[in-house]
Amino acid sequence: MTPNRPNSDNHLSGTDTNRRRFLKNSLIVTAGCFVTTLPLAGLAQTPSTSGDPLRAFIRVTQTITEHKQINAELAAHFYNAFVKRSSQFAQQLLPLAQQISEGMSAEAFASRAQQAGLQALLKQIVTAWYTGTVGDDYHGTLVSYQQAWMYQTVSDGLVVPTYCGNGPLWWTAPVPDANNTAVIDAL
Repeated sequence: MTPNRPNSDNHLSGTDTNRRRFLKNSLIVTAGCFVTTLPLAGLAQTPSTSGDPLRAFIRVTQTITEHKQINAELAAHFYNAFVKRSSQFAQQLLPLAQQISEGMSAEAFASRAQQAGLQALLKQIVTAWYTGTVGDDYHGTLVSYQQAWMYQTVSDGLVVPTYCGNGPLWWTAPVPDANNTAVIDAL
């Protein structure tokens, strides 16, 4: 074999074929992973909210606040607090959800809700998400303090207000290592 001549024995050893096969399979796997992460919600039919009041509640919340990512667990807590305050909440919510059309803005939805006489209910839902409480009277139900949306707008600069100097739930953090001299020096 001469140094200027390309190695013609690659086809015998199979290194080029294995490398090409590896690259091809890697590209296929990468493309497959990319495709599965695409939002395919546009291809799906609009979900019916008539059968599931919690889905209707989430859809109303998404439309009026224009927040597309809603914490479903927190939404369930809010929904349950509304139902606990008023057993008719689910029946009141469904006509509100029926006012929504695909791609509707929050302003248009609020206008339709007002025309249908559902503005007060819509205001209660928005108030609950932003304050973290259901009900504005003395017997209101606290659903979420730390995850109330009124704190999200300033979360990059301020912590959620609390009497605890280290923030809410500070006691759940792991205890610092007492033998670490950096901890002691920081005091």
